[in-house]
Amino acid sequence: MSLHVTRSALLGRDDELADLRDIFKAVRGGEPSAVLISGEAGIGKTRLVEEFSAEATSGGARVALGRSVELDGDELAFMPVIGLLRDLLAEFGPQRLIELAGPGAQALSALLPEVGGISAGTSAGGRGSLYEVVTSVLEGAAADVPLVAVVEDLHWADGPSRDLLRFVVRSIMAAPVLLIMTYRADEVGRGHPLRQLLAEFDRSRRVVRVDLPRLGREDVGAQLQQISGHDVDTEQIQRVFERSEGVPFYVEELARADHRDGAPGLPDSLRDILLARFEPLPESTQRLLRLMAIAGQRVSHALLDAVADYDHAALEAALRDAISAGLIVVDGDGYGFRHALLWEAVHQDLLPGESARTHARYASALQRRPELVPTGQAAAVAHHLYMAHDVPGAFRWSLAAADELIKAYAHSSAQQKLERALELWDQVDDPEEVSGGTRLDLMMRTAQEAYESGEHERALTLMKAASRYIDEDARPVEAGAFLGRYGRLIGKAGLPDAMDMLNRARDLLPVEPPSIARARVLESLAMMTMLEWRHEESLRLADEAEAVARAVDADQLVASARITRATVWGSQGKVSQALAEFDAVRLAGEAESTFALRYYVNLSDALNLFGRYAESVKVATAGRDRAEVIGRRRSVGSMLAGNAADAMLSLGEWERAERLITRSLDLQPPAEHVRHLRKLWALLSVWRGDLDPAEATVDQLRRDMSAEVIFPQESRHLVMVRADLLYARGAHEEAWAIVSAELRSRASLWAPGHYLPVVYAGARALGARKLAQSVPDDEFIAEADWLRTRAAELSAASPITMWRAMVEAELRGHDGEAWDRALAELSVAEGPARLVPYAWYRRGWAALQAGDRPEAEKALRQADAEAGALGAALVQGWVRTLAGRTRITLASGHPGGRRGYGLTVRERDVLRLVADGRSNREIGEALFISAKTASVHVSNILAKLEVSGRGEAAAVAHREALLDP
Repeated sequence: MSLHVTRSALLGRDDELADLRDIFKAVRGGEPSAVLISGEAGIGKTRLVEEFSAEATSGGARVALGRSVELDGDELAFMPVIGLLRDLLAEFGPQRLIELAGPGAQALSALLPEVGGISAGTSAGGRGSLYEVVTSVLEGAAADVPLVAVVEDLHWADGPSRDLLRFVVRSIMAAPVLLIMTYRADEVGRGHPLRQLLAEFDRSRRVVRVDLPRLGREDVGAQLQQISGHDVDTEQIQRVFERSEGVPFYVEELARADHRDGAPGLPDSLRDILLARFEPLPESTQRLLRLMAIAGQRVSHALLDAVADYDHAALEAALRDAISAGLIVVDGDGYGFRHALLWEAVHQDLLPGESARTHARYASALQRRPELVPTGQAAAVAHHLYMAHDVPGAFRWSLAAADELIKAYAHSSAQQKLERALELWDQVDDPEEVSGGTRLDLMMRTAQEAYESGEHERALTLMKAASRYIDEDARPVEAGAFLGRYGRLIGKAGLPDAMDMLNRARDLLPVEPPSIARARVLESLAMMTMLEWRHEESLRLADEAEAVARAVDADQLVASARITRATVWGSQGKVSQALAEFDAVRLAGEAESTFALRYYVNLSDALNLFGRYAESVKVATAGRDRAEVIGRRRSVGSMLAGNAADAMLSLGEWERAERLITRSLDLQPPAEHVRHLRKLWALLSVWRGDLDPAEATVDQLRRDMSAEVIFPQESRHLVMVRADLLYARGAHEEAWAIVSAELRSRASLWAPGHYLPVVYAGARALGARKLAQSVPDDEFIAEADWLRTRAAELSAASPITMWRAMVEAELRGHDGEAWDRALAELSVAEGPARLVPYAWYRRGWAALQAGDRPEAEKALRQADAEAGALGAALVQGWVRTLAGRTRITLASGHPGGRRGYGLTVRERDVLRLVADGRSNREIGEALFISAKTASVHVSNILAKLEVSGRGEAAAVAHREALLDP
């Protein structure tokens, strides 16, 4: 009896296929989307994608495919993206692809050297970045027909590819592009680098997840019947179902093995089952498949031909045997194993000596003919030489690969190659000659790449290990340069000894002749003293650093010294001088260097201090985009995300800030950035009324910070969050204690923008103690005068006039006129938005104390509306408690106010348009969001209002005055 080997139809995937069709329908309408298809190995992810892709192609769509590749744990940068681009290159040709890439087409050569014909003049700076160019190509490819871009095996994707895909998902705005990504869920365990990206995608409304379950017994029976071509007895169905557990690939392999053996017995392991179709092949074909397995899951025909010791006829015969057996398939200009599990089984069947010899053949071929691997040649050669145990070759090529990867901003992959070179250092004859430097140089370079990729702990470990090779007496200049880098690194991490190390470095480096190393140390000292708010010393060091940097043409260090100067002036309240200096850096073009991402960090922070929150968000977001393009999203990018979120909180954009904070934390950024983001999250939680989680976060932050050197800005920020939390708890005595201690311990520091909010927190706590009659009059008068003096001094050097008015209102307690003045100041300020409902609440309370009930009703209704719109449940709770106690009627017509629907500001905007009878598409156009996003908002609104339709929602909105400004 012969075995029917035609491919079975797609079974048990009707729902998932329908989901893809629905998503693609929206994509055809101009709404880009992304789909994550997950499932265990062999579950049928590729089969589902193939079925959908065939449908899309028959419907007139364009399909491009890219696959990630695993090579014994090594990463090959951008492989899935290269696959996508090659598919498009095959369809469009080089010239049209260049046109689709736009002004930055030169960046294509980093991935597709075979494109050629790109003038160097086509580069367009930041716009020509690799990520932006790939996005432009995908959008351009979808200009005439929808594009389905498939990336398979995302679990094997390298870090740069993950970052690029994140950028594509976020950046494609209106083109009909559907990005489908598949990954093995069972391989993405704890600590897997893909988990960060998946967490971010899970919170993106543009990304839809499709999880593939195992097949049921009925579907397994249908699959067995299709495979065999005849009815299958129930015993075999049950046997295969139990052994396969409903995994389609296992079902297919088990069915074939069961039929071949002609008996119910099964192999003891899946590997044996997989190799059961491999072992009957001729030895020449088996040898060829083992040869192919060394290259990965896919290999081009040209590379295989160069490596195989077959004549053309023998090679083609062996390939046909393998294809006929269903082990490999033709894949473009090469061949791929039919399933990754097959590749793994064949790869594991290699003997150690056989593997090493084969890797050596690949390395030799790639060195002779670099065109066989159009991109990443050095990385591929380095990998094969390492696996071939060719230590000198692996050392040399790992260094070359690192150079290639750094140029492509693939810092994590570059770090991997440099770590490998360090591993091989002692096994190489004359490594200094080969590497062009000392072991210390290589360790510092590796640490730098670790730092660039956000692995700060690893960078510190490497630098600590490198310190063993420092000899200050024998090589003082080298020691000084090293200590300068090490001191800057530990200083930015908030660890002790940074200043001592930097001062030692300065002493070791000669004044003459000027050197980059000395300029770097002086710039680091200027930055560290700036962070310690030793302003005059920082300005002097910045001037010295800039002079030395200019003498040696170190433009990036010049830029950083000027940024430090501008930041100091900003902290001192010299707004015009600070902004002029920042602008000078921008005009000089110095802000575009990788090093000068500080420009975006420090300018956005300064704008925040000046109360220019919207500008701060804009600058921080631009810097974060820049950090993402150059592969530093996890490190500096997370710091910029914190600055943006801080300003968003002040503007009242709480949901947007929360998303940014959460997504940034998912990236597992360095510890110092984690602390900033968690403080912001705790502050938001306090004002939302979620006090327990906020307190847990604050307690953890205090433990984390106790063992490190904390800069004044960081200490001040934590004090602010703690003060808000304690005030919310009613612990006014403790709030006053920590704020007054902070103010007195920093009394000599002059930082108006930083300390005006602290003075206000002190006034609020002191005023609450006075209202509770828990502070003697003479003590209150003395402390209040002290706070007023501090507020007056600091306000004189700050563009924000609101803080002084708020301080005075708190100290005057129930003085309605003082709160009117505070509200007037708040009305012209951009924020903080959280203080607006609070000030109205205090105004209402003051009116009640004065016996002015109409004014109290007006103020408390306004406070309730403002707090509800913002989501400030903390204030809304206070308002409703006071209104309920005094029988004040709020917007709902009942004592205590309307129900806590919890609508966000954006949801109120959407609800207003729903009440006007607008469709989802019209809402999207009005609010500059997609119709899909509008639909999500509408669904959330209906759920919160507990209504079943738009008409009911409009009725509730009018009845409850939810649309009032």
